[in-house]
Formats: sequence, structure tokens, C-alpha cells
Amino acid sequence: MRPIKKIAQDVDNSSNYPEKRYKMICQIQQLLKEGCSYREIARRMGVGRNTIAKYRTGEPRELSMYGIRQSKLDIYHDFILECLYSGKSKTVKAVYAKGYTGSKSNAFDYLVKIEQREGKAFEFQPYIRTQTEALKYRTGSKGKSADYITREGVFRHMWMNIKLTDLHKCYIYSHFPNLWELYACIREFQNVFKKKSVILLYLFIEKYKKSSIKGLRSFSKGLENDLDAVENAVTYDYSNGFVEGTNSSLKMIKRTMYGKCNRELLEAKLRYMRQERNG
Repeated sequence: MRPIKKIAQDVDNSSNYPEKRYKMICQIQQLLKEGCSYREIARRMGVGRNTIAKYRTGEPRELSMYGIRQSKLDIYHDFILECLYSGKSKTVKAVYAKGYTGSKSNAFDYLVKIEQREGKAFEFQPYIRTQTEALKYRTGSKGKSADYITREGVFRHMWMNIKLTDLHKCYIYSHFPNLWELYACIREFQNVFKKKSVILLYLFIEKYKKSSIKGLRSFSKGLENDLDAVENAVTYDYSNGFVEGTNSSLKMIKRTMYGKCNRELLEAKLRYMRQERNG
């Protein structure tokens, strides 16, 4: 096996690259000002159209630095914070009304990051839609005097115990009796982990193996097939999150370097990151 060349930690090889990127960004913005199309700029400079779209606006010096990533939602950041602290629901819908054109999943991910950074959660959307929204999304009944209860509202009630009015609960459980069995199943399963009782786990499996709902029967049989692991999860507070996180990091390195290096360089990359983390 050939000796692996160690990578010095005090060497900065990235000083020239931001300058190169800075010149590229300036050239892209200059060509756009001259009226060149994305296709023409891509042909002249040999870059992708996504790169042109990414750097079409903004300060070139800031865009050329590492760690600066643009998001379509950055311009709505202050408005989103205002919605967070004012207790406004339907924040994503309000952002779309402001002119946001990105995907809904990206918007929700952006809101989650803000929640984690600010240590505060957004208000839940109301589980009752207006008649106009219900007809638009085709949810709920179609009577003029009826309430349009969202499916998300029902899920939040069953899993997170968000309160519904007595009238709505009576209507839902009387017209959809399977929901009551599903609600009881969720409460009992949460109670197993809350009390850390293996006996309750056995009773839970035996009860729902005979359920009238096919999904619950399948779930209980799956628990029975992997009973040892489920018992450990109920009994102990240990988690395999550390192992899963380490495995995810290794796979990410492997994917980013796939086809770009040999095994020796990959090993040097892993050792370098480990040494860097340990200080």
C-alpha cells in the first residue's frame, strides 16, 4: 500500500478560488446587463444556466465567499419573523401572496430553520377552512352551512392531541368509526413508551392483531416480528442516533467524492475530517 500524504491543516488553498468566482460573477452580471440570454452566456463562459440564475443578482463580493447561499425566501425573512412573533397562522400562504414563486416544501423547510434558530414555533393553521378554500382544495362537505375540516386538522388531533370542538369530534367519530379505533391505538402506543412497560407492549400487540383495520393488523405483526428491538426501544433510553449520524456523514463524503478520487485520497479525506473535528 502506498503511503498517504498528510494534508497540512495550516495551509489555505482557497484564497485564489473566491477571486476566480468573483470575476465569473462580475462577468455574468455584466453580460446580463448587456442583454445576453442565459443560453448565450452559458455558451460563452462554459457554465450552467443554474449557475447564471444563482448569481444574476446580488453583491459579487458576498456571492463569491464560501458559506453564502441564496434562497428565494431571504427577501421575506423579516416578514416571516413578524408572522412568527405576531402569532399569525398560514405563514406560507402569506409569503406566496407577497410574491414568492418557489416550492412549498422549500418554504416549509425555511420556516423550520427559523423555528429552530429563534426557539419558537409558528401557530398551527386552523383545522376549519372557509367555504372558498374548501371548494378550491376539494376538502370537506359541500353544504353552504357546513364546516370544512381539513385532513391535517384531524391528524394533528389524533397524533398531537390538538383539541377539536365537541361538535366536530362527535360528527367525525360517529360518521367514521374507524378513526376512533385509530385514535385509541395511537394513545395506547404512546402510553407504552411513556410508562416504559413491556407488558403493555405485549397487550397492545395481541389486541391490534385482531383489529378490523388492515393497517393496524399489519403494524402489530411487524412489531411482533421485530420484538427484541422493540422491547429494547421501550425499556431503555439509549438511541442509535449517533451511529446513524456518523454513517450518514460517511455516505455523504463518499457520494461527493465518487468518481473524483482513488481510495487513498478518500481515506486521507476521512482521516483529515476526523482530526479536524478532534481539534
